[in-house]
Amino acid sequence: MPADVTKVFLTHLHSDHVISWPELYLYPWASQGRTTPFEVWGPDGTKPMMEHLQKAFVFDIHIRRDVDEKFPGSGIKVIATDIREGVVYQANGVKVTAFLVDHGPVKPAFGYRVEYRQHSVVRSRDTRPSENLVKFAKGADLLIHEVGARSKQDPIFTGPPDELLPNGRATRRQAKTILDHHTDSLEAGRVFGMVRPKLAVFSHYQGGSAAILPLVRQTYDGRLEFGEDGMTIDVGDTINIRSLPLTGK
Repeated sequence: MPADVTKVFLTHLHSDHVISWPELYLYPWASQGRTTPFEVWGPDGTKPMMEHLQKAFVFDIHIRRDVDEKFPGSGIKVIATDIREGVVYQANGVKVTAFLVDHGPVKPAFGYRVEYRQHSVVRSRDTRPSENLVKFAKGADLLIHEVGARSKQDPIFTGPPDELLPNGRATRRQAKTILDHHTDSLEAGRVFGMVRPKLAVFSHYQGGSAAILPLVRQTYDGRLEFGEDGMTIDVGDTINIRSLPLTGK
């Protein structure tokens, strides 16, 4: 249930990574009865972003908390923290460590390592190939890593830099600039080969596996999956994947 999500760790503040937070902040309180504060950790700017978010919805919060439904104020409270690299959360046997990744001019950008009962999950989010990520991901059971939509060697990038790409609104220069801030398929295979997780999973990818997988397999032969909506990964002595209907039934 969304109301059970009370702790959120942001990697960076690009709009495509934070645009859904208003819904996660408001809906579980107003419709599902969240009663505990919404805690958020993230890079510099996270705290003022959450403060402004509360101001943006001040009317809705006031009506639902003070006038109409009388939902508890504790459930709409925000506790936001701007973080630095290192352990950012530790309780009930769970340890969350933030580490810096290289997302080009987007600084700081973080990945996270979550540890519990001698098992670990590492999430890269957006990054170029990062030595620091490899360092923090060593020994992980599960590494969830991004991959760019194209190879950085794709011939489509050869040509006039300010010409629009076919069937798109971005110029060749803009598309290449964006991709340079990410990890392509060949690079991802090299990262997985250095980390050697028990399971590698791609997130933040575009296009089908048919284009990505052959390039990854040039340097990585381990277990690999493509993340999908509704996918649940159980991490223990074995790692099991369950694909659930989006209804949760």
